[in-house]
Amino acid sequence: MVSTRVTLVAYSSPGGLDPRRLVLLAVKVSQGKVRERGVEHYLREYPERDVHEWLLQAAGFPSVLEHVVFTFYIEGISRVASHQLVRHRIASYTQESQRYAEVGPDYVVPDSVVGAGFGERFRELAEACYRLYREMVGSGVPREDARYVLPQAFTTSILMTVNLRELIHIACLRLSERAQWEIREVVRAMVEEASRVVPEIPELITKSCYPRGEYL
Repeated sequence: MVSTRVTLVAYSSPGGLDPRRLVLLAVKVSQGKVRERGVEHYLREYPERDVHEWLLQAAGFPSVLEHVVFTFYIEGISRVASHQLVRHRIASYTQESQRYAEVGPDYVVPDSVVGAGFGERFRELAEACYRLYREMVGSGVPREDARYVLPQAFTTSILMTVNLRELIHIACLRLSERAQWEIREVVRAMVEEASRVVPEIPELITKSCYPRGEYL
């Protein structure tokens, strides 16, 4: 089975500094403190332990979280999952085009399909569709038309840029047990990647969306 891969390729970093200090700076702008101490004080000199505390308090006034932005490269997900992902409007996406790039042979088979005894028939049908797709492309049918025969199970890649506040909102919805399993895997991997640079993200999610920690 194809495995989802999520890579954090870029994130907000003021002059190479800790991105969490952008949240701190936003808080202090709101409080009028930056006029007194200056931008550099909060980006470089403010105590690290207090940066952590202000970040956790930001769950109560989350607009300051919008200044931290992440870019993820997501690969190995089905078109089913990508269609769900792009419904989140406050984000930017660039998806691998089926018009210009030839579709690869990889596809996702849900465990429930295999468990119900349909795995082999699923694979046979997917591979028959892919053979027909390749045959049509080889005979001159434009890729944009040949792709109509492909199931949504075939994989795609997508570049996604999203701010921290929206990432937390997405996690609220997509880490729930009510969400579809594949999109849960994608968002869980996004949270894990982003937490490497903002370790407070799981706690922010818990404070904002899952006060009993159901998603963990």
